[in-house]
Amino acid sequence: MKVCMPSFFVHLFFGLFLSIFLSSSWADEDNHCKKDNDGAVWCAPDQGGIGQRPSGEVFCGVGQCMNMTNGAVVCSNQPNGRTALNYIGQAICAGTCVPGKQAVCVKPK
Repeated sequence: MKVCMPSFFVHLFFGLFLSIFLSSSWADEDNHCKKDNDGAVWCAPDQGGIGQRPSGEVFCGVGQCMNMTNGAVVCSNQPNGRTALNYIGQAICAGTCVPGKQAVCVKPK
């Protein structure tokens, strides 16, 4: 009786690796600009981030932004600053966390 389990796990690992690698590299390009509920396209500023509320409104920040579960868009106040969630779901940011603003977004050229 031949067991092919190692081959299965190698294929599974390789497939997961590719899906994670490719999705993270595509995410940066796909998420640089977003379309709001009126069809207008907004883009993140250079070194900044972008987020979208469930209602379709788009907000940007000078640093990375993230969507919170309550619908808010929270961004780092530092250029290229990162955002994350702590173990209880609160936003933590490089520098300070600030609300995203549509005025920080730029229109595509």
